[in-house]
Amino acid sequence: MTDGSEMGDSSGADVAAQPRQEVVVRTMREVSDTSWSTLTRTNYGEWAVTMKVKLRARQLWNAIDKGTDNEEDDMSALEAILAAVPAEYRELLGAKNSAKEAWEAMAAMRVGFDRAKKAMAQLLKQDYANLKFKNGESVEDFFLHLQSLISKLKRHGVTIDEEEAVSKYPHSVPVKYI
Repeated sequence: MTDGSEMGDSSGADVAAQPRQEVVVRTMREVSDTSWSTLTRTNYGEWAVTMKVKLRARQLWNAIDKGTDNEEDDMSALEAILAAVPAEYRELLGAKNSAKEAWEAMAAMRVGFDRAKKAMAQLLKQDYANLKFKNGESVEDFFLHLQSLISKLKRHGVTIDEEEAVSKYPHSVPVKYI
């Protein structure tokens, strides 16, 4: 019978005699899955925040924020952007030299959209302020018109609360309907 020290010596010698092996671990960051939220005409702010968080979680945000010389990170970040935009933007953004350039182009496009959205909101506010009951219009039709206008205002970032909407009736509807 052998004692434990002899076993330890022989197993230690076997390990030392074996050639040393290196293991290279590479982390793959999946970006082309379906978990990317898609940019729409009205969700740029929410989309940009979500994209930033997801790209940071994959250690890709620096490629957009500061730019990078790491081709793999840059292309992974660009792939993520392209996966999260409508098809009509992909050709334009995919032709950019870097993910940073694509992100900046998207932001520039949205600035124009935001300006148009604000201008439309101003027109809708004016329509709301000038809304009057028309001759021959039913109360139901007026109500639907008002609700439609309130919905459009909401889509453009203007909220009309219920109390304000109700107060519109006495100022807009003929006295016989009040």
